[in-house]
Amino acid sequence: MPGLLFFPKEPLMITQSQVIGITGASLAGLAALAYLGRKQPPPAEPPIKFTNGDITYHFTAALPEICPVLNLELAVCKQVETFTQTDELRVLWGLVDLGTNAVQVSVPVTYRFHVCVRDLWKLEAIGDRVIVHAPLLRPALPPAIHTHELQRLEQRGWCRWSPTELMDDLERRITPTLIAYANDSRRLNLVRGTCRHSVAEFVQLWLEREGQWGGKGFTQIQVKFAEEATLPKEPTLKLLS
Repeated sequence: MPGLLFFPKEPLMITQSQVIGITGASLAGLAALAYLGRKQPPPAEPPIKFTNGDITYHFTAALPEICPVLNLELAVCKQVETFTQTDELRVLWGLVDLGTNAVQVSVPVTYRFHVCVRDLWKLEAIGDRVIVHAPLLRPALPPAIHTHELQRLEQRGWCRWSPTELMDDLERRITPTLIAYANDSRRLNLVRGTCRHSVAEFVQLWLEREGQWGGKGFTQIQVKFAEEATLPKEPTLKLLS
């Protein structure tokens, strides 16, 4: 348009999250319970307690039978994510404001977290403790977007066209942004405790199946994920006396 200077839009994305709930995944428990539920012949004699030298071998040998899937799901986190983008337009060297278009999308998102069963596991037997060095904690990608619950909001500036293109641009950004959120260390830390406990329950069920939990067997489990530098000080799971 002759005589007019247009300033390009500067999109800004602001995201807010509302946590709906974090739960331990049922897959690990169901797989292990099915394994434990099989009828077994009565042992001829009490099993020999696992040692630090053979506990990893016994556990990894049993993994394909306990959990035939590749990914052991540990936690599920559902949140409402809100994305906002604006487009301000000025002309005549910025002196005349033609208004600001704004769009917003709110949608529930389910984040799932797992470890890969085929990755490296290491177990240590120290006294009545089992220390579990579990594989890397990972998010399932992309996160599940509940599109049937998606809500849109549009606001048109006083001298602007409908912000349809702005909304389309915002929606194209949602999935890549959610992938970045799922990999964010803050979100991983939010579910790490739940995931740690799910791994401990999984190992506990295996120990029970092998006759190694309670009594003269093991009574404590500590879990450390591969990305963690140090072992947590407190047991993840402990047999109540």
